[in-house]
Amino acid sequence: METIKFAIIDDNPLAHDVLNSLMEIYTNYECIDHYYNVLTAVKGINNRIPDLIFLDIEMPNLNGFELIRHIPKSIKVIVTTSHRNYAGDSFDYAVFDFLSKPISPGRLFDTISRLNKSFETENKLNKVEVRKNNISYLTVTKLKEKETYTIQKNEIYYVNKLTNHSEIHTDDGNIYYKLTSLQELFNELPENEFAFVNTSYLINLKKVITHDGENILLKDGKALSISKANKDTFKNLIIK
Repeated sequence: METIKFAIIDDNPLAHDVLNSLMEIYTNYECIDHYYNVLTAVKGINNRIPDLIFLDIEMPNLNGFELIRHIPKSIKVIVTTSHRNYAGDSFDYAVFDFLSKPISPGRLFDTISRLNKSFETENKLNKVEVRKNNISYLTVTKLKEKETYTIQKNEIYYVNKLTNHSEIHTDDGNIYYKLTSLQELFNELPENEFAFVNTSYLINLKKVITHDGENILLKDGKALSISKANKDTFKNLIIK
């Protein structure tokens, strides 16, 4: 397993020493930062993002929950506190776990075991996503033909939904078909390069000439109406 980087946020230096000592047996974990208040922790964590933080709640000026609001959601948080009454609030903030001080080595072991499984699952999903985005082509067919063709994903102009398959229009004017739903096809395409206009059309964002929030105009003059559910996608789209 890859090295998992963590930070400790606690106003008590002894708490840092105890956690460091407990974590020494987990050789794939590396402590990269120590913070003693929330303000310095927010700045430091956003500059050098760890995979995991151990977070005390009661600290000077701001409590630990305030930090959770200002750091990337991808960071896993384990609350470490001697105040058990924070347990309910902790899980309202979607923390990974809650450890009561003094921290039991056995309880920590259970937490680390679950963490390892969680990181392994995420790594597998990320590798699938990278592999998907690195494949630059699709295998398709033409209407009433059994022969398959290979087209580059960036050649796709737009796709529209038919009864049981997707109709793929390319830059050169050809029309191809794939026995898949629009959503399944969307999952095969590069992230942030394609978007749904409505439930019937999926477009290559690089082919958009302009849009007014209600409709988009493609490079061949084709106009498509933007559904209410997809308006946010085009709200901040910059036409190049």
